Amino acid sequence: MAKFPFTLRVVMGNIILVRSPSELISVNLAGYGWERINMSSFANFEQLMTYVEIEGIDLGRKKNQISRFFHAKSGDIVVVPVSRAIVLGVVREGKTYQNDGGYGANRINVDYFKNENGEEIRIPRSKLSQGLESRLKIRMSIASLNEFSEEIEKYLSHLKDNDQVCFDSLFQQQKDNQVADFKESLLSRLRSGSTTLKSGGYGLEKLIKELMELEGYSAHIAAKNKTSDISDVDIEASRTDPVSSNRVFIQAKHHRGETSDWGIRQLAAIEDDEHVDKWLITTARVSTETLNLAQEKNVSVMDGEKLVDWIYDRINELSPSTKEQLGVGILPLVITA
Repeated sequence: MAKFPFTLRVVMGNIILVRSPSELISVNLAGYGWERINMSSFANFEQLMTYVEIEGIDLGRKKNQISRFFHAKSGDIVVVPVSRAIVLGVVREGKTYQNDGGYGANRINVDYFKNENGEEIRIPRSKLSQGLESRLKIRMSIASLNEFSEEIEKYLSHLKDNDQVCFDSLFQQQKDNQVADFKESLLSRLRSGSTTLKSGGYGLEKLIKELMELEGYSAHIAAKNKTSDISDVDIEASRTDPVSSNRVFIQAKHHRGETSDWGIRQLAAIEDDEHVDKWLITTARVSTETLNLAQEKNVSVMDGEKLVDWIYDRINELSPSTKEQLGVGILPLVITA
């Protein structure tokens, strides 16, 4: 029987999506970035904003996300996306800060639902409603999920009654392990150049273009050396529907070890009359310093692990030639099930 170190409130507070580093779950924390700002040192949000203004820190469009994380209070529900699943927890009072914590530098205390072995109970995304599963794909690090309160409350009720069996089956655990092995192998091939993607970065650009098109964008690989300064874009994409319009500029880096901040600077140098989402997508790792610069310049970053997650999510929809180039033409049945 599972043991929970807290009593679940009858009336829930806010429900918050926190795209926290998964390793913090084991120590009952949820983390957010902004390493330059120690949120735990401020008594209120107004003081935090005054500090940001004095230091000249550009929050871009992230002010609301920072506010939502800062104001997380005891009893609020945290939803942390992990591979092919989500983990639920209840916020406990207190904030901390880790100066080398990268994307998890600022932290709140969260009591996660765990089994008798102390392992977090994962709710497979396949069990979620289409609306909630779709909402989890939002690129924001912190977002409100209050609109799904009825569904989340149902999951909490199962967990409170120790009914984690409906979530954590042995088959699901085996499937997760096999998926993790598949992703690790694919990432290794991408980084080592063991795939048959075209060299010089063009193969990666074509792959990302195809992924963007699967997401509903119209995308093309941009012409090289269009400007005389450092500004540069590898892939331009746009999507327009009756109620919204969105443009994306992407720098793609096919690297082995660690990607520098050059791609961030190339994107930051672009001036445009309308809003554009800017992304650095790389097969490599990205340092904390580069991630901090990306936050300052309002550039989103997708490292190799996140890129492989994206590829996996769309693996069955990729063209046969692309799957062949990636070396994933035949997948184990358990993965595609």
